Amino acid sequence: MVAREAILISFNGKSNAGGVERVVYYLDEYFHSRGIATKIIDEPYLVNHTWFGRLFQQLFRFRHFRKRKTIYLARYTSAFIWLTRRSHNVVISQGESLPFYPAHFVFIHGSYHCMELAYGRKDPRLSRIAALQQRSCMMARQIIAVSAKVKQDLITYYHVPAEKIIIQNNCVDTARFYPSGKKTAQRRTLLYVGRLVKEKGLGALQQLAPVIEQSDDWQLLIACNDTPDIAFFADFRHTSVKTGLDISNIGTEAYAFADLLIVPSMFEGFELVTLEALSAGIPVTGTRVGAISELLDRGFPGVYLLPEIAYDNPEILSHFDNVLAAFHSSTNPHTLHQQVAEAFGIEEYMKKMDIIVGPSFFHTR
Repeated sequence: MVAREAILISFNGKSNAGGVERVVYYLDEYFHSRGIATKIIDEPYLVNHTWFGRLFQQLFRFRHFRKRKTIYLARYTSAFIWLTRRSHNVVISQGESLPFYPAHFVFIHGSYHCMELAYGRKDPRLSRIAALQQRSCMMARQIIAVSAKVKQDLITYYHVPAEKIIIQNNCVDTARFYPSGKKTAQRRTLLYVGRLVKEKGLGALQQLAPVIEQSDDWQLLIACNDTPDIAFFADFRHTSVKTGLDISNIGTEAYAFADLLIVPSMFEGFELVTLEALSAGIPVTGTRVGAISELLDRGFPGVYLLPEIAYDNPEILSHFDNVLAAFHSSTNPHTLHQQVAEAFGIEEYMKKMDIIVGPSFFHTR
């Protein structure tokens, strides 16, 4: 048997902080657990590893190239992999990062075109980055979509053959996210975890904060990166913001205080925050996107759709009350945690990856 090496293409590298970088982190852990060597090709590696890469980096001093950095990086990465490829390598890319090389596997965390439409794009034609993502899918030998919706979007908008696409949901570290007993508070806590940007629901939070300020029963906790937008919430007594949290402490510093997670996003692929909250025994309410949409379709417990009520309408708080009443009458945090572990835990994820990518890493001489 000859073992192969995994080449992981991820412009932002790996990280346990969140997003695609966390998925790459779990992939790296998976390969190491199976005794497979990995090499992560991120942006610093691409531009610093060779003399040409350092020269290529100088292009981004100019506005034209800086605005189209993702496009040029994808082209350069494809050329780099062609020039450095080895027969024992198995190349795994993310999204549109490798449009001109036949990667063994490409993970698609969401259709870029559908994301742009959700964010307000009016032109039905593919943008340049969406076209690169489409080409990455067409070039790849196998596509791993993070949800059934993502698979259908690739078929519908990119015309990718259905037989090329395997669905593999993201996973959650259930050893880090578990019901630990809610920390005592006089008010119920509505939790938001994520970037404070319009696309993730910043406007919803800005409307919710004044409503919660007038409530006797609720408070809002925001766990996010440090942005100028956190200043908006500074004068609210019943809204608090925590920044700089990561996987090592977000469980104890955010989820442990929460009664309910809100996900008011315009678009998601298969968001990790929903899995983290459910694993921590916390119900989730949100828009019909990403993991929330797929879990609702499966009838998975603890997931509730946000009603068609304006976020600045005090009636929204009644919805939160009703969600908690429905949740506690139907299940309990520890049972929910176990169900998440069985469906989305790391151990289960690795077993599925053995089936999907495992055969590509060993072959008989």
